[in-house]
Amino acid sequence: MPIQVLSEETINRIAAGEVVERPLNVAKELIENAIDAGATAISIEIRDGGISLIRVTDNGSGIPADQIPAAFTRHATSKIRTESDLHSLTTLGFRGEALSSIAAVSQVEMITKTRDSLTGVRAATLPGTETGGEDRIPLDLEEIGAPDGTTVIVRNLFYNVPVRRKFLRQPQTEAGYITDLVERQALSHPRISFHYKIGGQEKLHTTGNGKLKELIYRIYGREIAARLIPISTDLEEYHLEGFLGRPEVSRASRNFEICFVNGRMLRSDLLSRALEEGYRTDLMQHRFPFAVLHLELPPEQIDVNVHPGKMEIHFSDRQRVFDFINEAVHSCLHKVELMPDATVMTAREQQAERKRLQEEEQKREQAAPHPEPFEARRLDRVNRDRSLEADRLAGLTLREETAAYAPADSPSPDDGETLPRGGQQNQQNQQGRQEAPAGPGRQEAVFTPAAGEALIEEEDFVFEDRRIGAAGAGSRRADSPALPEGQKAGQYVQGSLFEQVDPSMPEDVHILSEENVPRFRIIGQVFETYWLIEYEDKLMMIDQHAAHEKVNYERLMGYFTDNSQEAAPSQMVMPPMVVTLTGREEAMYLQYQDVFRLMGYEIEAFGGGSYTVRAVPLALYGSRPDDLLHETLEEMMEEKMSGTPRAILSRIATMSCKASVKGNTIMSRTEAEVLIERLLQLDNPYHCPHGRPTIVALSKRDMDRKFKRIV
Repeated sequence: MPIQVLSEETINRIAAGEVVERPLNVAKELIENAIDAGATAISIEIRDGGISLIRVTDNGSGIPADQIPAAFTRHATSKIRTESDLHSLTTLGFRGEALSSIAAVSQVEMITKTRDSLTGVRAATLPGTETGGEDRIPLDLEEIGAPDGTTVIVRNLFYNVPVRRKFLRQPQTEAGYITDLVERQALSHPRISFHYKIGGQEKLHTTGNGKLKELIYRIYGREIAARLIPISTDLEEYHLEGFLGRPEVSRASRNFEICFVNGRMLRSDLLSRALEEGYRTDLMQHRFPFAVLHLELPPEQIDVNVHPGKMEIHFSDRQRVFDFINEAVHSCLHKVELMPDATVMTAREQQAERKRLQEEEQKREQAAPHPEPFEARRLDRVNRDRSLEADRLAGLTLREETAAYAPADSPSPDDGETLPRGGQQNQQNQQGRQEAPAGPGRQEAVFTPAAGEALIEEEDFVFEDRRIGAAGAGSRRADSPALPEGQKAGQYVQGSLFEQVDPSMPEDVHILSEENVPRFRIIGQVFETYWLIEYEDKLMMIDQHAAHEKVNYERLMGYFTDNSQEAAPSQMVMPPMVVTLTGREEAMYLQYQDVFRLMGYEIEAFGGGSYTVRAVPLALYGSRPDDLLHETLEEMMEEKMSGTPRAILSRIATMSCKASVKGNTIMSRTEAEVLIERLLQLDNPYHCPHGRPTIVALSKRDMDRKFKRIV
């Protein structure tokens, strides 16, 4: 066949296939455009899983009328100007492909208005027409009345690409993908109010008050929200904030490892591995943590231009990012006591309790008013005007009554002096209700703050938005503040997620400490496996095997965590074993040969990519040297290594398990006391090397509730 240039319509559909794979991609692109426009409120509605309808409405900056045709042109964007801008992206979008790709495979209608315009513009695509040589989607434009912001309505997705539409899943499944997207976008921008509906039924409505923990509660429920550990740490230009789930809320998949980089939702194996490494032995094998983390770092240190879906990212210094998150998570977890709480409730009772709490939360959600973003702004403006008018009238009334009963030489309340006749507080600091002194024939006067004071108090609760050019959602203001010089709408600015939450953990929260040992009362051993200890209003149960295993593990780990340059004890291999390494394995070994020497290996070059292993670490003697060496090098090649490779840790854990006292073994009271004493000397005594808890606690309150002493 002869070579020919494809038509613009065919090119658009091919390009659309890279950006728009399913309704999820359409919703993602539109929501990110709304965020980049500086919106503080975004409304999303879908029908039939987003196949028949996706509507996204925002109160952002809008699009000028003369730029609407360009917005539907491929590779036309307001986010970047030159190639150098790709190295310092501060917006979620930058490719200029979203609207053109969506319009190529669906029917699109847009209504937009800027704050400076009196009227808005409605733009609708014309189906069944060619794009022409200008690479633009033909549009039907008309002037209409509209609120500030942009509404994009996408109908009949893939109506002109039946092959792609045939591969879509059931509407319920597609709706589930979009629901997960909206929830994560809400978590990534807690200062933006998200209103999400499926088929007319409300699914999610966030306040946009910036409280990340409140969002986690709304999305994942009370049980998870009650078991969160706040994290906030800095390392030079790196900043990490968010919440870590306690080990007992771990999951069987990585779906709940939620990480955002500079406000961008993404998938990253590096971040997942760093997070899991931070938990160390606090998680069981094949279990993964729950975490919502916001990582901020200079935009020039990341590359977002990797995939059209913008869900992947490259870091310029992968090892540094890995180590930062790993150490931050590990340090944060060890600031709190990770002892899990036991319960005497049956599984059915726990399920009934969770259901009751969920129903109560749903009733509160349904009872709360849920106006649209534009209506909410109008109501807020009306309420504010009424409040200011009431404050003004109250201030005038107070001044009139005070003047009527004050001596002629008394200062007026406007002078900032103390009020006469018992008014002992400075007027500027008075708040709430204050009774005025009674006088002959006069009624009680009720004091309310003057208008100026009300505004000052409200300003104290205005949240700094992450994106310059958008009013903080907590402020509920109709207009956005002016942009600082040199900034543009949508530019990413990280704000603290803990403006009303203290991220620091209490100091005296550890029950397992040497200071508390005299207050422990060892009751005895049950089932020849568990030891019962009474401490104040808690009953602690220690698994003797897990506890001894942890003690042995930490002792063996001491060989590998010593900062000295002396090698760990070795055991000679007789006869020496010859190991053949691949090219990558050999390169990795040569890079880290000093690490192997410190571990206790004695390895010599044998020639031809082969090496002679003459000694192995004493703590690992009994393992096949060749298998262990290959596993360790494989961990290094996959960039999973941080400190001691996982293969070494796994072998140590296995050895410590074999050398530990087993269950169904009678221990003397003296042996138990020594074991508990050694356990309390560890930095992390809460979990064995395999992630099982060494100790659980049962509160007196739970026991009282079980015996119906309390209801």
